[in-house]
Amino acid sequence: MLLAAGCSGTEERGSAPATQPATPSTSRETVAATTTAAPAPVPPTSSEPEQIPRGRFTVTPRRSLPPRERLPAFRAVRIADANYPAGLAAAPDGRILYSELWGGRIRVIRRDGSVDPEPWADVNRRFGIEWTQLFHGGLSGIAFDPEYERNRHVYVVTQVPHRRTGFARRSLVVRYTEVNGRGRRPRVILDLPASKFDNTYSLVFGPDGMLYVPTGFLGTRRPGNADPLADLRGKILRVTPAGKAPGDNPYGKRAPRVWAAGFKNTFDLAFFPSRDYAVGGDNGTVDHDEINLLMAGHDYGYPAHEGVTTRRRLTPPLLDFVSDAPAPVGILHYSGRRHPALRGRFLLCNNDGGMVALRLRPSNPGRLLRLTPVVEGCTLDLVQTPDGTVVFSDAGSIYRLAPG
Repeated sequence: MLLAAGCSGTEERGSAPATQPATPSTSRETVAATTTAAPAPVPPTSSEPEQIPRGRFTVTPRRSLPPRERLPAFRAVRIADANYPAGLAAAPDGRILYSELWGGRIRVIRRDGSVDPEPWADVNRRFGIEWTQLFHGGLSGIAFDPEYERNRHVYVVTQVPHRRTGFARRSLVVRYTEVNGRGRRPRVILDLPASKFDNTYSLVFGPDGMLYVPTGFLGTRRPGNADPLADLRGKILRVTPAGKAPGDNPYGKRAPRVWAAGFKNTFDLAFFPSRDYAVGGDNGTVDHDEINLLMAGHDYGYPAHEGVTTRRRLTPPLLDFVSDAPAPVGILHYSGRRHPALRGRFLLCNNDGGMVALRLRPSNPGRLLRLTPVVEGCTLDLVQTPDGTVVFSDAGSIYRLAPG
């Protein structure tokens, strides 16, 4: 999934320092915000396909951390050094693909732990990308098609910079076909708006086989009479593997690719197994980083509101971090057997704080029951391999989780 999140604070005005590039962190600028909430889903007409139902759970929000649970000790074991491995994905055969954020290459960690010296794909070269402003742009999320073993499709997301300013201008979701161990025949399936801050950093296939694409939005005021659903920023999109509207999203023809709305910067999301709802973080502007229960047809408030709210038609977060800002990034639902104590938990990486385990009740997930630190160093992305290993990354290395 993603890159270094977190607050940009007062340091991110202008270009990155020459000696140390600014991380593509979550901007904490104060911005003007409209109070217009995304409209509720509308019933389909007889000429439209039946829409997926709006998520039904009620969220009980928290403004303080829930209790911890007793977990065994864990440690990080370095697998490989890497150049800002912003996104990780596990192949069915046990290989790990990772993206180099600004370098723009996708590389492979073989099953024996060695790194293939030749890139799987050079995305920057293919699309003529060269980064001069190192902010919220680059190559990040990777996802294997659910039918990969049949069609060999692998999806990646990258931003493309503006030639004049050097900042991100577009986000491209690209489908590659793997041929003889290399990514070939790239095809752009989505071309989305991007900006200097808060873009698209992850790609997730849901249990329904659809591709979910969270998009960022630093809340500059939208035009006064504009339909907030018409702007694809600050949404979670749900599209077919070809990038098309599936025809049954909750807002119908009004917003055919939109699944949920009201986000500033949801880096990643992970579904409950075989369910139609997910969990993901959101990075606030100044404060109010969040953990959200993500459901179809819900509006999570941004830019009208951040954090816990009782406003009608807005869904509050499971957890509002208030002034504590961990900057949540990659997340997965752990279903492996290598770490039995973590089975059934969501593992969430934070750009400032490492990996934590989240415990929710799948049948009634509207309340966060436990939040427990697992290991330091998980500041970008994480993935579960077919044998149940948890692999995660920071700005310079890739690790596996091991008993402590």
